[in-house]
This record gives sequence, C-alpha cells and structure tokens, in this order.
Amino acid sequence: MDNLQFIQRLYNGKNCYSDSMTAEQINLLHVPSGVEAIIEKMIAEKRIVFLTGNPGDGKTFIIKALYPDNNDIYIETDLNSISDRQLSAVMGKINDCYENNKPCIIAANEFPFYKLMNHIRTEYPKMYEELSGVKKNVLFFGCPAIELKRICIVDLNERNLLDKDRCVVKSVLDRFTGLLKPYCASNTILDHNVKALTHPLVQQQLLDIFSYISLSGEHFVIRDILGAISYMMVSCTDSDNEDDGYYYDALFAGNNDLMRYASHFDPILLSAPTWDEKLWNGEITEGWQFDCPQKWPIEITNGTGSVEEATQLFKSIKRKFYFENIFSKELAELQPQDFKECISVFIKINEDPKRIKRMIISSMNKLFLSSDEEKDKLRVWTSHSFDLSRTSSAAVSTRYIDCDALELTYPSPAPWLNEMEFTPAYIVLRSMKHPDVRLEIDTDLLRSLIMIKNGYPVALLSSQYEQMVSQFILSLCAAGDSRDYSEGEIILANRKEGTHKTMRINNNKYYFGEGEDF
Repeated sequence: MDNLQFIQRLYNGKNCYSDSMTAEQINLLHVPSGVEAIIEKMIAEKRIVFLTGNPGDGKTFIIKALYPDNNDIYIETDLNSISDRQLSAVMGKINDCYENNKPCIIAANEFPFYKLMNHIRTEYPKMYEELSGVKKNVLFFGCPAIELKRICIVDLNERNLLDKDRCVVKSVLDRFTGLLKPYCASNTILDHNVKALTHPLVQQQLLDIFSYISLSGEHFVIRDILGAISYMMVSCTDSDNEDDGYYYDALFAGNNDLMRYASHFDPILLSAPTWDEKLWNGEITEGWQFDCPQKWPIEITNGTGSVEEATQLFKSIKRKFYFENIFSKELAELQPQDFKECISVFIKINEDPKRIKRMIISSMNKLFLSSDEEKDKLRVWTSHSFDLSRTSSAAVSTRYIDCDALELTYPSPAPWLNEMEFTPAYIVLRSMKHPDVRLEIDTDLLRSLIMIKNGYPVALLSSQYEQMVSQFILSLCAAGDSRDYSEGEIILANRKEGTHKTMRINNNKYYFGEGEDF
C-alpha cells in the first residue's frame, strides 16, 4: 500500500486503528503532541500511568509510537480486550509495579477504567486511595490539591487537539502534504490542494475555523481530525466522488462528526451582498493567490444552464475566495461574533477577569430585564406565573449580590498535565465565601451571554438559561451572599416592555422614580 492509498483509507475510518498498522505506518502518521512528553517523563520516574479516554483518541497509537518494543515495561494497550477472568491477573501485575517501584502503562476507555477502579478498591485499598485521589484532581481550581506519588492519570478526555495555541491540525497538514507531493503530477486537483494547504493564508483561515470548532463543547478525537483532513485533501482521487474534490468544498461535504460541525462555519453562510454580487458576476479578478476562477455563475444563467447549477458554482467560488483571496478578510470577519468573543474570554480570563465578570453579570441581569445596564450588582429578581410555560411579565428586585462577592475562575489541568493540549470546556462563577455555590458557564451559555451583550433579543433564547441563572442566584441568597439595596429600594420591572420603576422608602414614605432616572 502506497502513501496515497494509506491516506485515502483514513477518511473512511479503515486505517484509523493502530492495531491494523505496521510500525512504518504508525511512524508516518505520528504527530507528536504534549501527551507523549508527559508519558515519557512519568515512565522515566517509574510511575504507573493510566492513559484514559474515549474510543479513537489515540491511546494505543501513542503507546505503540513511544514503545514499539515493550520488553522492559508492563503495558496493557487495551483494557477493553481484558475479560473479567483476566482482570484479576492484570490487577496483580499493576500492584506488583506499584509495590516494587516499577513503571507500567494501562490504556483504557472510561467504562473499563471505572470497572478496574471498583475491583482495585476491593483488592488493593491502598492503591485505590491514591488512584481515586489522582482521578479527582486531574482538573483543579486555584492551587493543586495533591502531589504525585506512584500513580499518574493522563485523561485524554481533557485534551483539546484543536486548542488554538497548540493545534495539531497544522502538523497533520504539513505531514500529509509532504506525503502526497509525489502523486500531484497525475492529478491537477490534488496538486492544487497540496499547494494551497501549504500557503500561510489558507492555513490561517483553516486554523481559525478549527479554533471555532474547538469551542463547540464537543470532544473531537484524533480519528476525527485525521479523517477530516484526509478527506479534504484526497477525496479528489476517489472515482466514486461526484464532486471535484477541491479542499474548500470537501471540508464541508464530509460526514464525520468534525466535518459536520465545520459546516456551521461554511463561508456560504456569511452574508456579504456586495461581495456576493461581485462573485456572482465575475468582477473579482484580483487578489487570488493561485488561479482565478475561469467560469462564473452569471455565465451559466445567461446561457442555457440552470439556476441550481449556477448556485452550486457560486458556493464553490465563494469558498475559494474565503480561503485563497487576500481580500477575504472582510468576509472572514462575518464569522459568528459570539464564537470570536468566546475565544477572547478564554484567552484573556487571567489578564482581565474583572471586565469579563462584569460583562457576564450585565448579561445575566439583561436575561430578566433587557434594558438593565447594571454591571456591578447581580440583581435578585422575584417573579411568579401560574403558567410555567410562559415567562412572567412582571418582576421585583429588592436585593442584589455584589460583583466583588463573586469570583470568576476556570479549571486548569493538574501540574503533571501542563504539556497537554488543553482548552477549558467551561468557566465558573462562584461565591468568594462559599466556593461550592457555583455556576458552570459552558461554551453554550457563555456564547448566549455574549449574544445578549451584543443586543440579541432575550426572548429568542431558550428559557433554560434564565432557569440556570435563577437557580444560581437563589443558591447565593441561601448562602447569605445577597444584600438589600440602599434606602430600601425596590425595583419593579415590566419585562415585556423592558422598562422599570424604582420605589424608595424615605422617612417612612414611599417615593417612585421613573426607570430612566434610575
């Protein structure tokens, strides 16, 4: 099997399993990540390494790449293949390593790993105590709670291979383009794909799309990435493929999980009337980094072609423009703003936590009153509706939680996992005095709060966000974090109209002030 055939088989999953690969093929595909360095360090320190994760995330592949000849180390590459009868013997070998200061590596998916832990708890309680402690502290907030002793867990569920700073996509692209260059002479589209995917502009546009995907909240494994990139590059060599197979079309035409999510960021979804008209009419002839399109949609509609045929050509040209034209920046800036700002939050949360916290509080307040501009107080609203399927139109606020009573933080990988590709899946807003009172703000909720900040109507969002925030606020109140407004203020809100009035108590008398005076 030559390199082209090998890569062809990756996108349909046939070659994504290391069990079917030769040592040479493993070396061809092996793109080092931070995990390999962690494992080598742990083994050098004679620790017991549990490599856990999901199917397809490369556990066995990593082990085979690092230790093709495992004569000196006890290695279990797939705990799934161990029967219940064999499990006792495996535990005995692990315990022997544990007690005798010898290293070993155990690769396991989540369920087999938990089953192993349950058996270890009964048979080897000392080892279980250390193992469970490490498991609980793979991620931490603030300061690390434990120091490693004999056992280390490397959880690939926490690895984000699309992490913006350490994305493996570029490494895979560079590896595949190098392997495919000898086959370009016989296929002009493959030649175009290989040349384009080594160009800085194309790579940057592609990596930006993958960075948006990284904030989807989904966990994409190395099998997904290899499948997507191989299909994008070599679908043009498949005689059964009805499309031409240019990479900019193929990326959004595949059917694995990663490519299906990439379709959310397909350039054809970006509305830019001026550019669209020029691309339809063939008026953009400058700025192309490779070749200018030879045919334009208007030529089809002016001739005997159908609108459907012209539309398909337009979609392909628009994608080509997005990736290959130096004037595409304006189009790229139309990618969903909430994703861009979400990336910014995760990047700047250490540098500017106060500003981000105030933005989040402001958007939470707007969930209940769209005109509210308060950023330093998280309001406590009381409302009632006999029909739970409807949002109550009136609400009253007499108390609030001060911004300084809340802390914004996020999970960090344990110190031994610092080299692993990691992007937090969520941030946490919690009470300073009662850290257990917390709200996990995942990327879905964070994007919704960013959309509210940017003027998106709250009424068009799911009611689940208001319910989540309400429960968090009630928990803060129950913990004693709320306080009364000064001068006995009471805020009366008309949520349908987005207006409010403020009632104050002074000298035992009630005074009303219009909302705009508040």
